[in-house]
Amino acid sequence: MTTEHRSLALPAEIRSADAALTVRGYAYRFNELSQNLGGFRERIMPGAGADSLKVNDVLATFNHDVNNVLGRTSSGTLRTGEDADGGWYEIDLPDTTLGRDLAELLARGDVRGSSFTFRVRDGGQRVHDELDPETGLPIREITHMDVIELGPVLTPAYPTTDAALSRSIALTLGIPDVPTDSRESVADHPARILSRALLHKGGVQ
Repeated sequence: MTTEHRSLALPAEIRSADAALTVRGYAYRFNELSQNLGGFRERIMPGAGADSLKVNDVLATFNHDVNNVLGRTSSGTLRTGEDADGGWYEIDLPDTTLGRDLAELLARGDVRGSSFTFRVRDGGQRVHDELDPETGLPIREITHMDVIELGPVLTPAYPTTDAALSRSIALTLGIPDVPTDSRESVADHPARILSRALLHKGGVQ
């Protein structure tokens, strides 16, 4: 199984109780379409990571750096789960330079989101039966995944996967070769039809 990373531009919250500092945030949200990941868009379906969050020894890090460990489920310093919105996490920050610095960065608003690492399980993905109406791209739906690592990140980005990985995913799902931005290449896509109509109305041929 291939390891993948995704990010969410939703800042985590810092909470304080009895001198202890806790960070709570979402690693992923359900049913939110990603950016173009190299020929397809993607969304995570409700319940996709629930099983793994219950049994995996998930690691919490800062900026995906295993040298910046914040907690883990096996030690009880990281708690994870899914609710109606998505996959959440709660970390008891360590009383270390990293923990204190992160708390300050979160309080100042310098840490802008969260991210997570996962692997799609066998049979844990599918192609939606309709194309994305905005871009004309196929939609990959993740229905079952193993969450390995998560935590806050300075600058979240839902990155385009590298070309080889994108093509591998597309082949697995039976998605044919499609342009990176189908609006620029598919003549009969609604976005292109609308553009031509507006140009024609303005007297541009």
